[in-house]
Amino acid sequence: MTARTRSVAAATIAIALSSVLGCAPEPAPVPTPTPAFASEEEAFAAAEEVYRAYNDALNESRITDNAVTNPRKYLAGPALESDIDATRYLQEQGLKIVGEGQIVDFAGTTAGLTSGGVEVTAKVCLDVSRTQVLDASGRDVTPHDRPTRLPLDVAFVRSDGALLISSSNLLDGDPC
Repeated sequence: MTARTRSVAAATIAIALSSVLGCAPEPAPVPTPTPAFASEEEAFAAAEEVYRAYNDALNESRITDNAVTNPRKYLAGPALESDIDATRYLQEQGLKIVGEGQIVDFAGTTAGLTSGGVEVTAKVCLDVSRTQVLDASGRDVTPHDRPTRLPLDVAFVRSDGALLISSSNLLDGDPC
């Protein structure tokens, strides 16, 4: 093959490659994600449902060691880490919480409903007057000055298609 023939062959290959690469089909459009909830009210209702299910599972776990639903199923991020730390602390101290907490009030405060995610916050008033802290011998060691109602600021996030509690913080000085 002469130098001229090699040049023509190389040019032909380059033109063929550029026309194949230039004519590649356009990528399919990426669908725009839609918000998980149509309105704030819908998001608040879903958050309340999650919190009530979590509270029910938590109460059940205090009654029996064979609870049907693990309360951690409703937790993510800092809320899950706090629960693990609290459980570890109670076990190390030989303490156990018994009784039921009751939700007195649930009020949605914010709902960030974007196509990129969902963040919902709520103020929750939790009545813990029917709970006790017991030591290893079963003696009640509940602090006498413990408030019977706890005002909480609770945050929820959407994770793997489910709304989960991501944080729960005690609101100081906020009566409920």
